[in-house]
Amino acid sequence: MSVACWRNVADHEIAGTSSALEPDFVFADDSLGWIMDIALVGDRLVALDAMLAPAIHVFDLASPRRLGSYGQAGDGPGEFDDLEQAVPGAPESVDAVWILDGGHMRLTRLSLADIEQNRDFDVETYPLAGLNAESLARAPDGPWFAGGRITGGRVARYRADRSYDRTIVGLPPEAPEAPGLTLPQAYESWVVVHPAGGRLAAATLLGGLLEIFDYDGGLIARAAVPDPFQPAWTQGRSVSGKAVMAVSPETRYGFTDLAVTGRYLYGVFSGRLLDEDPPAWLSREVQVYTWDGEYVKTLHLDRRVEAIAIDDSDIWLYAAGLEPSPWVGRFRLPEPDVLR
Repeated sequence: MSVACWRNVADHEIAGTSSALEPDFVFADDSLGWIMDIALVGDRLVALDAMLAPAIHVFDLASPRRLGSYGQAGDGPGEFDDLEQAVPGAPESVDAVWILDGGHMRLTRLSLADIEQNRDFDVETYPLAGLNAESLARAPDGPWFAGGRITGGRVARYRADRSYDRTIVGLPPEAPEAPGLTLPQAYESWVVVHPAGGRLAAATLLGGLLEIFDYDGGLIARAAVPDPFQPAWTQGRSVSGKAVMAVSPETRYGFTDLAVTGRYLYGVFSGRLLDEDPPAWLSREVQVYTWDGEYVKTLHLDRRVEAIAIDDSDIWLYAAGLEPSPWVGRFRLPEPDVLR
């Protein structure tokens, strides 16, 4: 039997202290498998489950409670193979969310109202041609930007109609030479866009690199990461003999998620070796930076998180994790001035 709850955690003063931030609400039940991405869409929280069906959960931020769920594994419309990211719709479409399916390399556009009311609806799907995108961001002024295993670099740009434009951010100058997909895999990056447009940021999954760029890939700033490091890897070969990245004993996670507001960049930072236990991509640390690359501080949470999202006011941090069981929760942040 499924038992769900938003658990009210004891309130305490967090601003100006070094103690770990505790959630004021946690939702957990046995319908959640592995929540690997979350996004704020209007007054809703959308969570993607990579393990169980239904695959997409919609929560109300005010109640808070689950309003509906949708989707399952498969190849047809409304079915998914490898969920990667939820992307809010355009500012004028506050009810819409785009789901990036890495397995099918396509975008699915969904209506949150249809999911909440459990209505039958026609699913819109669009191919995402050109690259193996694993991170996707939509700019308010039109273009899309993708990170992942990007041919020739780390960030690609798509036009407003989602057609592929070009790779705009290449590999860093200190990257060594390597054949095939080796370096795009080693430097796989999360990509986010400033809510007002004009600039984007990329954070490396297997490295301590966070950089801010303009829409053409021009470097604006390299963030002052406290633990900067380049990806560690060895040369490998796929089953078909293609050159690929292989994990080395020194390979470790860097930024395992990235979220933004108009004031700050928030990065979940691990720094742990890939084979460490518990899963090394989970972390209690959220590093905060300005859009000019200045390091502000590190927030310490009372539990390891998989994914985060921040509201526009920099008041609430929403997160998802696996311990002690799959959960979605909300943390109150220190006042923005206290962050600095």
